[in-house]
Amino acid sequence: MTTNNVKSPLPIHDILKTCAIQVKRHIPEIILGIIFIITAFIRIWAAEISSGPDVAQFWAFARVFQIHGLDFYRYADAQLAIFPVKGWGFVYPPIWLLITRLSLFFSPSSQVIYIAGNAIANPSWRLALKIPIIAADLAIGLLLYWGVPGSKRRKVLFACLWLLHPTAWFESGVFGQFDAIAAAFLLTCVILLIKGNDRLAFIFAGLAVMTKQDTLFAIAMIAIFCTRYMNMRRLLTNCAIMAGVVLVFSVPFWVTGNFIAYARSIIFAGAAPGYQNPLCFAFSGTGALLTYLHNVFGWDTTTLIIFTLPVLVIGLIITAILCYRRRITPLQGALAGFLVFSSLYYRINYQYLIIFIPLAILLAAVTRYKLERIFALALAVLPAAWIWLGSLPWWFHDTKPGYAWVPGLFRHLGLLNRYLPDVVYVIFACSLTCLSLAYVVLAFTKWCKPSNLPS
Repeated sequence: MTTNNVKSPLPIHDILKTCAIQVKRHIPEIILGIIFIITAFIRIWAAEISSGPDVAQFWAFARVFQIHGLDFYRYADAQLAIFPVKGWGFVYPPIWLLITRLSLFFSPSSQVIYIAGNAIANPSWRLALKIPIIAADLAIGLLLYWGVPGSKRRKVLFACLWLLHPTAWFESGVFGQFDAIAAAFLLTCVILLIKGNDRLAFIFAGLAVMTKQDTLFAIAMIAIFCTRYMNMRRLLTNCAIMAGVVLVFSVPFWVTGNFIAYARSIIFAGAAPGYQNPLCFAFSGTGALLTYLHNVFGWDTTTLIIFTLPVLVIGLIITAILCYRRRITPLQGALAGFLVFSSLYYRINYQYLIIFIPLAILLAAVTRYKLERIFALALAVLPAAWIWLGSLPWWFHDTKPGYAWVPGLFRHLGLLNRYLPDVVYVIFACSLTCLSLAYVVLAFTKWCKPSNLPS
């Protein structure tokens, strides 16, 4: 019996050389994996030890849904005794409601207690509620890696721009607002449309709308873009697909006789026009400025605030017309549509900004215009400045025992437990509004030629 055919083992230096080549080839993915793990950790770390009033109110919504089931929207106006804040109603489509119910399933014994007049949810509920938001938040980073064209290093760069974004961390890990879920659906819709999978794109468009209504401003511009490049039959089919998604989530809440209550919560959910106090949480330039003029000079600017609504309608109509007539990409149209809303509507909350930040990052990666890339990056980065202008340590006022070092850590990072004069927040909101409107104007005048994106 011979052993001539038995292969001799590779020398150890050849094995090491092969491994080194493979590692070098996958360095971008390794870097992304490390950053992904770190950013996931700091989000989950913050989730359990931070809380705001929204988290406690979401707990009450989940409990009411558990008790009343599909009749939930009859009680969505938050007048029952269980609600920490009376009248702070549930004004969202059903997807987030279903997610809160799932969170309650994993935290059945959770409750809300009152400390110094503040409603505080216990740590198990904070974590259960925020985990789905964090998952969507992290998914946006992976979606950007998927959607950004070019080299792996380029993909990792723009994906990490989101994963390391302070606003993304704050909204999912601290604030507990679910806009990242809607943003993930919207971003998926845009990327799929760019890649030519329009049927699946409109499914995600429906999911985005059924998570947060304000995504409709971006999706409407996408649909208008499609009228130029799709035949009518295909466009109607895609719109029917999106409508089907809306019906799947809506009809179960209608069949029990709650159509009016459902429509009141979803379609007529906006608060009556008024002053935007406190100004540290006002991110509409027009709303913040008109409120500041009232607070400082005593001027009655209510009429001007009301007037922002027809201005918004006119702005959206003009944007829709330009989306049809100008040769822009669906990404540009989606970003422009949402920026018109966030700039002209009188009431914009911080979490609304989460919707357009991933779109701006993706646009910065794909545009061939240097100035548009600068504008897109500015739009993506500017919201993060508010973290240093606000009072981040307040959100950690009910930290668990053993976490007293957290406020000190924030102080070393320049995140202080104080709020600045109102004029600082007005300047910030107006700067964001001006930057947004400037981008919209330039997108339709300077950057509307065909780009390297397929139509």
